[in-house]
Amino acid sequence: MTNGTLEKDCVTNPEMSNLLMRISRDSFDVVIYSIIEDNSLIYRHFNIDTLASSRLNALENIVYDNPALLCDFRKIHCVIETSDIVLIPSECVSDSDRKLLFDTAFPEKKTEIATDTTATENALILMGIDPELKAFLKRTFHDICISSNLGSLCRYFATKSGLTNKPKMAANIRTGSMDVIVIDGHRLLMANTFHFKNPDDAVYYLLACRKNLGLDPYNDDLSLAGDQSIREKLMPMLRSFIARVIPVIFPPQMFKAGKDAMLAPFDLIVTPLCDCPKKNENYTR
Repeated sequence: MTNGTLEKDCVTNPEMSNLLMRISRDSFDVVIYSIIEDNSLIYRHFNIDTLASSRLNALENIVYDNPALLCDFRKIHCVIETSDIVLIPSECVSDSDRKLLFDTAFPEKKTEIATDTTATENALILMGIDPELKAFLKRTFHDICISSNLGSLCRYFATKSGLTNKPKMAANIRTGSMDVIVIDGHRLLMANTFHFKNPDDAVYYLLACRKNLGLDPYNDDLSLAGDQSIREKLMPMLRSFIARVIPVIFPPQMFKAGKDAMLAPFDLIVTPLCDCPKKNENYTR
C-alpha cells in the first residue's frame, strides 16, 4: 500500500527501525522497516501541494499529519532530489574552493552547500540545500543523514563495481527523468540527471553518454534500475545498439524487509545499504 496515514502504532519498535525519506519538487516518499523483523517494511507516497503558498509548509503538514514519522528511530536517512549539483575532484578540499565552484555553476542560488560522497577515489558532489528545509529537517529528525539522489546511487553502484578493467554504466529511470552513473573501477566517470519526454529521448541520451565516454557497445554493459514499465520500453530499443542491457538486481536484503520495497524509488531503497556521509560540510551565503 502506498497511501494512508502513518499513525504511531504502525511502528512497534522504532529504536530497531530505520526511517528513509525522499524529497523531490512535488513528492515525498517514506520507507519504514525493522532491521530485526522480516516483511516489516511500510512504504508511503505523498504528493506535495505545489500550489501551496509555501512548499516547505506543505511538506511540514505531511510530516505532522503522520505521527509515526516523529518516532525515535534507530537511523534516519533523507534523500533530496535536486538539480543543484556540481561534481568536483576529491582533491578539492578547501572550503573556499568548493564554494567558488558551486557559485560559478549557480550564481543566483541562495542556498547552503553540502558535500556529498560518491564512494569513489576521484570525485565528490556539491549539492545545494534550501536553508529553511535543512533547518526543518535538522530540528525535526534527530541525527538525520541528508544526501543527494546522485550521491546515494554513486555510493551504491561503487560498492557493486568491484575490481574490473572496464567501466560500468547504470541508469535509474523515473517518469520523465533518469540518473546516469558510470564508474570505472574506483573512479567516477559520470553522474548526471537527464530529463526526457519520450523513450526515444532517453535512448538518445544514454547512447550519447556512452559515445562521449568511449564505451564499447559489445563489451561494456548497461544496467537499468527504477520504473519497471519504462525499463520494459527502453530495453528492446537499447538492445539494438548495445549487446548487454540488463536489469539491476533488486537488493535482496530490502526485498526481505518487505515486498513494498519494490514500489519505492530505487535511490531511496539503496541508501541504507551504503555508507552515508559522516559529515555534510555546509556553507551559508
